[in-house]
Amino acid sequence: PHARTGHCPPRPAAHPAAAPAPQPCSSFSFLSWQEEAQGIVLKVLMSFRSSEIEQAVSSLDRSDIDLLMKYIYKGFEQPTENSSAILLQWHEKALAVGVLGSIVRVLTSRKTV
Repeated sequence: PHARTGHCPPRPAAHPAAAPAPQPCSSFSFLSWQEEAQGIVLKVLMSFRSSEIEQAVSSLDRSDIDLLMKYIYKGFEQPTENSSAILLQWHEKALAVGVLGSIVRVLTSRKTV
């Protein structure tokens, strides 16, 4: 506010807050961003050595385990060479920590990855 009048000065039209929000590139849709994110997460999961998986899973909380399970199941839907074997290792370790409740929560969740 202005010191003498107590009113805020008018905002110039060129003020950044007055500009329209940036729009995403028209060549990308939400689904393509989601698919790209899935691909990145699956690449990260595939990059772990078998001996590192248990430690990684044990550091996660319940909601993180549920999210991990969603990505594991998404990976099972679109298998690549050797991905199923690695994802089964992740699934085994995640199931040991999250027990059957994590599977039930993932299968009944309306939110997908």
